[in-house]
Amino acid sequence: MRTRLRLGAAAAVGLGALLLATVLASPALAWHSNVTVTARCLDGQVRVHYTVEAWEKGHEAPTVDVSYELNGQDVTVDSDDHFFGPQHNQFTGHFDLPASTTGTITFTAVAHWTGAESSSDTGSAELPPAGKCEESTTTTTVAPTTTVTPTTEGPTTTTEAVAPSSSLATTTTGGAVGAATSTTAGGGQLPFTGASSGPMLLAGIVLVGGGALFLLLSRASDRRAAR
Repeated sequence: MRTRLRLGAAAAVGLGALLLATVLASPALAWHSNVTVTARCLDGQVRVHYTVEAWEKGHEAPTVDVSYELNGQDVTVDSDDHFFGPQHNQFTGHFDLPASTTGTITFTAVAHWTGAESSSDTGSAELPPAGKCEESTTTTTVAPTTTVTPTTEGPTTTTEAVAPSSSLATTTTGGAVGAATSTTAGGGQLPFTGASSGPMLLAGIVLVGGGALFLLLSRASDRRAAR
């Protein structure tokens, strides 16, 4: 009976160690953030929108450095809203670029986590094609009209009434047109898709600690019995 209990305790220790190794080694559970970027046409300009979200609620990062690279130029995006904290699991921002701007824009978010190493994560989007976001204007001109009165007996009188020409301008705005493309990345890590790793970590600790404690107590009891 005692041997079976010892075998069970040893199995519990092994299972707990396996759970701990899985939790600590899994890249999907590493601290990181998800960066999402979109680009579309709006009011004759290119509207760029970005979202940075912590991989799990409750993780804090007092500072998150955000920047983007476009056509070989690096630009820092400053905001007091760039951090993670309680009830602040994500933040967003947007800005406009000239309609003629093209290329791939890539955002980088460097999160300085509390209690963990910093992470650097990226997200990219392709800007709309050249000319897609430019406003187009179409002008329609109405030709002048001429009215001639009929000829009457006696002195001949001819009257011409020319209406002034008018121009009607119709403007078509390319707002909210142009396909938006976006990609999300987590710094080469797998995105978090499950629940918190806390329960699995706790179960591993309980199994290892409980099994090891039982084995120690069992050996101590055998020694006392041998005396």
